[in-house]
Amino acid sequence: MTSVIFALSVAQVLSGVSRLAQAAGEVRTFLAHTLWVVLLFTAIFLVWWATWEFRGVDWAFPQYAYLLLAPILLFFSCSLILPDDFGGASVDLEAHFFKVRRPLMWSWLVFTVVIVFDGPFLRTEPVVHPIRFAHAVWFVAAAWGIRSTHRTTHIILAIAVLTTAGVLITTRFWSVS
Repeated sequence: MTSVIFALSVAQVLSGVSRLAQAAGEVRTFLAHTLWVVLLFTAIFLVWWATWEFRGVDWAFPQYAYLLLAPILLFFSCSLILPDDFGGASVDLEAHFFKVRRPLMWSWLVFTVVIVFDGPFLRTEPVVHPIRFAHAVWFVAAAWGIRSTHRTTHIILAIAVLTTAGVLITTRFWSVS
């Protein structure tokens, strides 16, 4: 089931980017929006890969239901980040970003809380773990993003979240052994 939700999330992002590429009118980009698209696309694969660590879990329904939360929240975020229909008119991705900013940041904040506790809940990692630094940055960025309407702030927050995701990838998932 999680793989289906992850696949739907990927499809959501790819189809949204495809719609933008086919837009008849002008597409006005916004750096924070672009970074969030890249971040969400990357997060799908990170969480998908991280769920492999749960292969040895002795599953019960509450654990499985908890495991579904992260992919569901990612799907919700992916469905928000790119506009569905712009009727052939020009597309302002900055306006769209600020239109969906609050639910996007709330879903990222809840997603962050969920992944902080998935390891401890499934008994595969302790609550205190080095990757919690990245999670703390993500949580603060989401909380700040919920409140802020400043363009530059959102660009800085997106850079911070994407940078810590990059660090997380290289320190936790990039092993050749």
